[in-house]
Amino acid sequence: MGDMRKTRANKGLAARLLMAALAVCVLVPAACGALAQSAAPVRKPVFAGSFYPADKVSLQTMVDGYLKDAERVGDAPPGVFAVIAPHAGYVYSGKTAAYSYNAARRKGITTVILLGSSHRSSFKGIALYPSGSWETPLGKVTVDSAMGRKMASLCGAVKNNPGAFDEEHSLEVQLPFLQRTIEDFKIVPLLTGAVERQDVEALSGALVTVLTQHRGKVLLVVSSDMSHYHPYSEAVRMDSSTLRLVAGLDAAGLLEGLAKKENELCGAPAVAASMMAASKMGAQAEVLHYTNSGDTAGDRMRVVGYGSVAFWQPDGKAGSPLAAAEKKRLLAIARKTLEEYVSSKTVPEIDVKEPGLLERRGVFVTLTIHKQLRGCIGYIKPVAPLYRSVMEMTVAASSRDMRFRPVTKGELKDITIEISVMSPLKLITSVDEIKVGTHGLYIVKGGNAGLLLPQVATQYKWGREEFLQNTCAKAGLPENTWKDKETKIYVFSAQIFSE
Repeated sequence: MGDMRKTRANKGLAARLLMAALAVCVLVPAACGALAQSAAPVRKPVFAGSFYPADKVSLQTMVDGYLKDAERVGDAPPGVFAVIAPHAGYVYSGKTAAYSYNAARRKGITTVILLGSSHRSSFKGIALYPSGSWETPLGKVTVDSAMGRKMASLCGAVKNNPGAFDEEHSLEVQLPFLQRTIEDFKIVPLLTGAVERQDVEALSGALVTVLTQHRGKVLLVVSSDMSHYHPYSEAVRMDSSTLRLVAGLDAAGLLEGLAKKENELCGAPAVAASMMAASKMGAQAEVLHYTNSGDTAGDRMRVVGYGSVAFWQPDGKAGSPLAAAEKKRLLAIARKTLEEYVSSKTVPEIDVKEPGLLERRGVFVTLTIHKQLRGCIGYIKPVAPLYRSVMEMTVAASSRDMRFRPVTKGELKDITIEISVMSPLKLITSVDEIKVGTHGLYIVKGGNAGLLLPQVATQYKWGREEFLQNTCAKAGLPENTWKDKETKIYVFSAQIFSE
């Protein structure tokens, strides 16, 4: 009987304690809410103090300094929806990363998809950090769980795997740059592990869906360094080849080059997926900056390469022919730039208001003396406002065409300037589409690429086959490489005018 009374007493005490606990939750709901909220996982900064400063003020000052140094008015193309940024310690790659974030900086972004490849954790498929927040010395950033679930529903290889991110640096180091350039955003952290080609293609399809459905609100940040531990000159050669493939959105060529060890990217699956997505969206890619650790804080015997790339969608406004007055103005800008640079190694400050000269267009500047070539360099794809590109290519043609010594003051009076404003590149499926005298050619195979302007074929009286052979030679390829099915042949037209 005594035991029964003790049992009833214990049950009564338990009931009173339960009621008391419920009363606290009813009377102090904020306290209970705070307890529930604190249960959300927070990924603490793992690499603060090693890859970047652990002190808030020092970190902010460093990032803002890199962003300031990377500011070049007019360089960022409109409509940037994705960037590639490096992920080494800031003293090595922070300068290059800043170019990506200046290009991506805009209002209206609500979610950033952080896509990298695992360096430390081994797993199959694509890991998703599903919920909670990530913390840096600059504060916390919330994980966009809903967008993460959407990515998982669109790509079967994406699985919840928060443990894969515990010791991973490639995404963490991107956050301080985002925190200094974008306001009030959430993140979707994704890491590729061991993946098959079909996984990469499925991921690219998921990215297309999300980026298209949430146009302007979602930014994709792809984290990758380039070649690893080669001598300086070899790294530059390899990385230049890689960047040409990325800029051409040639994912198949990149994957082939990676398999042959002709190209290197530690974030290769992530980069390939972004290239496939950009290609499906009809986008363009631009290389914004390149450097390697030999240029920053390391020696030149074993360097790591760093590239900044922006993916953007053309606004459809470029392509209309320049008016006579615009052509005359562009030639005057080129002449003023040439004379000032050759004379004093400075470039003029020029105020331009003509709409046609503010469009982004591919352009080549050709210098001749008595009809003999003296220098020719250009941008194949749009990089900056047309007048800016003409100024930059005028300087390059006069001083950086490796076939010639720099132009001297004494030659200025004899030089004639010719400008070729390019149409967008068009990939062709048959050489019968080539119109000699109208089209220029751009031929790409693997990491090799070469371009000849339309007027070159006219000048040398080439037929179609000779034009193809000489463009292959310009690319450093055997002259009949144009016949290979792996070779990509692009045509373009150009508006050509001279002094």
